[in-house]
Amino acid sequence: MILVDSNILIDVIEADPTWANWSADQLADAKSAGRVVVNHIIVAEVAPYAKGLGPFLEGLNIMGIEIEPLCNDTAYAAGLAFREYRKRRDRAAAKTILPDFLIGGHAATIGAAVLTRDPRFYRTYFPTVPLITPSKDKND
Repeated sequence: MILVDSNILIDVIEADPTWANWSADQLADAKSAGRVVVNHIIVAEVAPYAKGLGPFLEGLNIMGIEIEPLCNDTAYAAGLAFREYRKRRDRAAAKTILPDFLIGGHAATIGAAVLTRDPRFYRTYFPTVPLITPSKDKND
């Protein structure tokens, strides 16, 4: 299973001149490899770039992307990673959980790889989650 990060969908929706082709190709590869999902956090992050909920959901359906709901295990894993984040930084820096913690926690608890262009966060706080990224380094 592959969990698609927001930046990949935004690349495609916005026809990003640098990343749209790479992101679209990766989405096609992901679909041919198995189940491809997003969660409601990703829906929220992509909403400002969509032309409405209906067209967005229709686009996900056309691409063969399902919405996988979050569960208690996901929320708890995200909270533990956020605690680690706060330990590494000034505790006052962030008092509310960031969306990437919920995305990373979701991938970790459902056994999904994350398709993303921004692997740094996931590598740091969810090191066991496989990543699909444009980089060629051995951590992906």
